[in-house]
Amino acid sequence: MSRIIGLVLLVLAVCPQFVFALDTYFASPRAMGMGGANVASVHDTSAQYYNPAAFGFMGDPAAGEKAADKFGIDLTAAAGYRLHSDFSQYIDDLNDIDLDQLKVGIENESDLHDLLLLTEALNAVEEDKTGVTADATVGIGVRAGRFCIGVRSYAAASGRVTSVDTLNLGFTVTQDELNTDIETVVLSGDDGQVTLLNADQQAALLAAGYTSEAIQNIDYAARQQGISSSDVDGVVNLLVDVADATGSTTSTTLDDNTTTVDLHGISIVELPLSYGYRLTPHIAIGGNLKLMRGRVYKNQVSVFDNNAGDALSETDEHYQETTTFGVDLGVMAKYGQFSFGLVGRNLNSPKFDGFSKTVLLDNGETVTLRAADVRLDPQVTAGVAYMPLETLTIEANIDLVENETTFPGYDTRNISVGLEWDAFHVLALRLGGYKNLANSDVDFVYTAGLGVNLWAARLDIAGAFAADSYEYDGSDIPQEAKISAALSFNF
Repeated sequence: MSRIIGLVLLVLAVCPQFVFALDTYFASPRAMGMGGANVASVHDTSAQYYNPAAFGFMGDPAAGEKAADKFGIDLTAAAGYRLHSDFSQYIDDLNDIDLDQLKVGIENESDLHDLLLLTEALNAVEEDKTGVTADATVGIGVRAGRFCIGVRSYAAASGRVTSVDTLNLGFTVTQDELNTDIETVVLSGDDGQVTLLNADQQAALLAAGYTSEAIQNIDYAARQQGISSSDVDGVVNLLVDVADATGSTTSTTLDDNTTTVDLHGISIVELPLSYGYRLTPHIAIGGNLKLMRGRVYKNQVSVFDNNAGDALSETDEHYQETTTFGVDLGVMAKYGQFSFGLVGRNLNSPKFDGFSKTVLLDNGETVTLRAADVRLDPQVTAGVAYMPLETLTIEANIDLVENETTFPGYDTRNISVGLEWDAFHVLALRLGGYKNLANSDVDFVYTAGLGVNLWAARLDIAGAFAADSYEYDGSDIPQEAKISAALSFNF
């Protein structure tokens, strides 16, 4: 089970090798500290991402102190992860199971609980919405007046267990021995009732060779374990599979197990050329013309393969590379203490080619990797900022369309709010948060950041963490977390 943990969580470690540019990213720690709300108040080179119309107000002292500098250089990096559904909880459960003991039989109440926990966890990690996504961004922007040129890479990767093999778990007991073990286990507080399993589920277990006494113990132990009625059907199916495997005359081991992790993504490096033009003293427009070079990646790794780590590291060998271009446009309006912004990214829907490739896994199995073409649909975000003081900014943004991610079937559409207090123009304090309106599995994500101005240089850091957390290896970890840092020079 530790291999499942190591393989899937290694997605985080190798994330920069296969990235995806569809989700909403944090292109600066200022934006992250403000919950991502920057479309209407951005004033550095990250305007290439948040709103290129902001360049129309830059380099002009009349636009305010924050935008008055003629030249600017920003170096930014960010990284994060998102756990889908109860992924880390199931992985933690798998890690706690004594699989070696289960191989030789059920000797006590704890062993029976482990068996049910195993079936519940294996069933859960195979569901489409259970897995992990990691993301990262790296960028540098150089601005001269209203022009800016940059190099930016946006990163994300997803991993999920797509095929669970329950027939080759290495059990050495026969089905009769397994049934006898289960029916003779003494459960504390046993009420002798069957209230969780329905008639069809009981019939399936009877047909698989479990006796009525064993079924009653399974029912009570499942209730003790807190397995819900919605999950128990998957547990029953896997118990039937376990019975089929233990009833086989062919000895199997974990080396024969074909449980696989699916990994895919796309790496994109952008070279944007940006310009902003002020139509009136209050309204500016701007845009990016981007050269884009992308690689679509795909890989499958056998969880129980002894050489799975090597196979995972070879993910960067399975890709198709495409060079294309992208177009972003934005508008910004400033009236008194208010600022309004609207940005559209990848308005020409650039496409990156997929591929089909047959590879030989280390376990001898031949698989065909099929990565679909990736088309970047336009992203549209609107924002409004209120600046009652020159040192205080309050902003709210909303994505007007849903954005795809590397995780199949998972979209994002964020609403974000944040504030910045630039105390004495030396220390910038930021707070904010965001919520995904397209999916409800991740609750509100809180953000905070800090910026230190030292004449022409500025250092910014920020972090984000979800309100919900899961327990893994005895520690609570947020369901979603991100960090960002930047070093900037303005003069």
